[in-house]
Amino acid sequence: MSTDQIALLVNRRRRRGASQKHSSSQSGVRIFLAVGSSISLLFVVGLLALGALFAELTKDLPSLETLPVMLDRETGQLLQPTRLYDRSGQTLLVTLENPGETRRFLSIDPQQAEFYSPQLLQIVLSLYDPSFWQHPGFAYWDIANPQPLTLAERLVDALLLEAHPAGLRKTLQMRFLAGQVVARYGRSQVLEWFLNSSYFGHLAYGADSAAQLYLGKPASQLTLAEAALLAGLLESPALNPIDAPVAARDEQHKVLERLLLLGAINQQEFDEASAFDLTFQAAAPVKAQTAHAFTRLALEQLAQIVGERRVERGGLKIITTLDSDLQKQLACTVQSQLQRLQETPGSQELSPDCPAARLLPTLPPAGAALPNGLTASAVVLDVQSGDVLALVGDISLKGEQSSLTSHPPGTLLSPFIALSGFTRGMGPASLVWDIPTALPPGLAGYSNPDGIFHGPQRLRLAVANDYLAAMTRLMLQVGPETVWRMAEPLGLSGLSDGQERIGLLYDGGAVSPLSIAQAYNVFANLGNQPSRLSDDEGKAQPGMVLSVEELNGRKLMEDRLLTEQAVLSPPLAYLVHSILSDESARWPSLGYPNPLEIGRPAGARVGRTATRQELWTVGYTTDILAVVWLGWPKGVESAPLDVRMPSGIWHAFMQYAHRDKPVRNWDMPPEIATIRVCDPSGKLPTPDCPSVVTEVFLRGTEPTGTDDLYRAVQVNRETGLLATVFTPLELIENRVYLFVPPEAQGWAKTAGLAPPPTDYDTIQVPPSRPDVKISSPQTFSYVRDQVEVKGTAAGEGFVSYRVQIGEGLNPKNWIQLGDEESKPVREDTLARWNTRGQEGLYAVQLLVLRQDQRVDSAVIQVTVDNTPPEARITYPVAGQEFDSSDGRPIIFQTEASDNIALSRLEWYLDGKKAGESSQSSFSLPWSPQRGRHVLALKAFDLAGNSTETSSVEFTVK
Repeated sequence: MSTDQIALLVNRRRRRGASQKHSSSQSGVRIFLAVGSSISLLFVVGLLALGALFAELTKDLPSLETLPVMLDRETGQLLQPTRLYDRSGQTLLVTLENPGETRRFLSIDPQQAEFYSPQLLQIVLSLYDPSFWQHPGFAYWDIANPQPLTLAERLVDALLLEAHPAGLRKTLQMRFLAGQVVARYGRSQVLEWFLNSSYFGHLAYGADSAAQLYLGKPASQLTLAEAALLAGLLESPALNPIDAPVAARDEQHKVLERLLLLGAINQQEFDEASAFDLTFQAAAPVKAQTAHAFTRLALEQLAQIVGERRVERGGLKIITTLDSDLQKQLACTVQSQLQRLQETPGSQELSPDCPAARLLPTLPPAGAALPNGLTASAVVLDVQSGDVLALVGDISLKGEQSSLTSHPPGTLLSPFIALSGFTRGMGPASLVWDIPTALPPGLAGYSNPDGIFHGPQRLRLAVANDYLAAMTRLMLQVGPETVWRMAEPLGLSGLSDGQERIGLLYDGGAVSPLSIAQAYNVFANLGNQPSRLSDDEGKAQPGMVLSVEELNGRKLMEDRLLTEQAVLSPPLAYLVHSILSDESARWPSLGYPNPLEIGRPAGARVGRTATRQELWTVGYTTDILAVVWLGWPKGVESAPLDVRMPSGIWHAFMQYAHRDKPVRNWDMPPEIATIRVCDPSGKLPTPDCPSVVTEVFLRGTEPTGTDDLYRAVQVNRETGLLATVFTPLELIENRVYLFVPPEAQGWAKTAGLAPPPTDYDTIQVPPSRPDVKISSPQTFSYVRDQVEVKGTAAGEGFVSYRVQIGEGLNPKNWIQLGDEESKPVREDTLARWNTRGQEGLYAVQLLVLRQDQRVDSAVIQVTVDNTPPEARITYPVAGQEFDSSDGRPIIFQTEASDNIALSRLEWYLDGKKAGESSQSSFSLPWSPQRGRHVLALKAFDLAGNSTETSSVEFTVK
């Protein structure tokens, strides 16, 4: 290679190297720019994210200006206690303060005329914020801790963020606001506000209020021992000298020990403070309150809405739903009735300030006055809104308590049992049986309030008059748990819990008068449940608060709009309402007139427990609903009470409350039809029906069959036996009998009802002849389906025979079976009869024609029955559980009937025949065996028809 070529190659390589260096340099620049751009982008994104976080954090943030408005020493809103007023805003119900208390806000500045004890300042800072004067007001060292760690954080958490939901957002807001408060108002102001607003127990807000309440001195004169006592209450306000004096001294000593450990006090100061004799001031007597129980419940409702501490702290004007006039009249009417029943001195002299009490009905005749201790309570709702207009808590001759105790509902639950039946196609006209055998074994010792079983009844009358055996059977048919769960959306919760749910009609369970009022208000509103308030699950609650506002007019709770929840369909609710508003339906048990009649349309009923130690009355118009409970406290027993006692209170109050209101009634929903039916079957009337009434039905459930309880029977009036084709016409007469099922025959006998005859009049039966006779079927027998008529048609001069049938005892028309036969027959088939489509009494006649034109005949009487029986297992109910530990047998029970007569029942347990029941006893005792079991039943009638029930599963543990 020449020198020139080498030089050229070297130059090329140099240029290539320079080019590569230049390229590498450019790549480095690009990488640097890319990294720089990414960092810048991340920085911008971070700033945007922080901005978004800050915007989210400060969104809807409370204003710091609220603090001086609340806590200014001269004009602060919290200087005024919270006050509750009636719905007019004019009558003061209660002021949330301790008697004799004068709220003051002290300063921490020793230059002021009166200022907080330096001992108190030192102790509070040492215990709760030792670095108070150094940090910026918020705990930057533990930013995510949800607990307030500084005094500034405690202040904003209590006064600005109390209603905010817990979480990281609230935690960050608390720290942010704490820093702002310190930055804007300074540490001294924060300390002063903290001491003037903190809670020290027993409605004492502010250290000065606490010092006056517990120690009887201002907070400017506190000793070290006294200051330690108040400082301890900041952590445990419930352990205060009034509510827990011993615990308060213990907490004070613990505070002193902590101060010694922290070095905030020396040993001498500790010894002197420990030896100091703390003297607690006795609590001032509490003034009598208006509507004591109502205000307590209203405050509980307020605590859910705006927070308990915010209400107690003060500065609020609260308008409740209470009508002060109705409240006064309700309380004095209840008190007057209690005085009359216990015959206290002056009980007959009614106060002129209580016109409602003058409307109390005359008391029922009685012996000696009732002993002291009788208690009552009452609730009044506005039907249209669900607001509580008046409420009397547990009240006796000693006065009203703040409690509203729950009680066994007893027979108040009957409408909810009927409602469950209505959802399954029943109606007020449905037939139910109030008989002893309707009660399951566990309730066999109970009876109706009047001690009488009333037999067949319309469901309307069973509900209205507390025919409990009928209602218990219906409850078992539907299933107790199903019934009580259906009552829950109406406001009655907890009834389906526990083993006592089968006997709740008699005793057990507990519901408050307020819950009863809410549930019955659904019937008053034909299925709707109006309310201004709902719980966490969205269920309507009776309203007690209309508005909450601060003294400057700012509303913490806007006037709540009325909402309505559709709990029941209007036609279903109307069926229940039609029973509750039927005055005549109650007359059998309450008589006429009675206290539930107030001269205008109203739905009402009484309720009672089995012992009648506790009684209820609930009733409503289109405007007002009232519930009254009256009874003996737990552990006290006396003679049974009369339902007219609480009913009298209800009557007097409702008369007074409606004195100026127009009379209004409910409109019948278009889905309801009215039909004339036979009482008590609820079916279409026949000429034999003794009583016809007008009833209401859901359209589509109107009866189509005719009454089969009352039936006319032709009898021989001389013998009283069933007439036959052989009974002379002049001895036959129609008699109407009540036909009861087998399980009701014992009741019918006890009630003195003449049973329909079952035997035929055989006195007039002519003797049979050997050449003309029907041998099968037997006379007076029951037949069905295909019947083979056998017998003899023969003899001297025989020409022909024919067989014919006729309906009824003395048929007017005859139908020939087959052709006329010319061959004689001896003890063989004469004819075949297809009975399908036929029911009832028939005559079968054999006619034999002789050569001399003479006709010989033979007649038998049979009953055609092609209808199978109806049967249903009533006990146990599906899914029921039994405990085998007591060793008692389980009594299987059924409800069975037939259009003619039943023959027998066959019980099958787990697929095997377990036993047989006769017509006289449709039950079967069984020794329980542990495990899951399936029970079924077959029912047979006298004609051989049968039916099989649906199986029922139950468990024995």
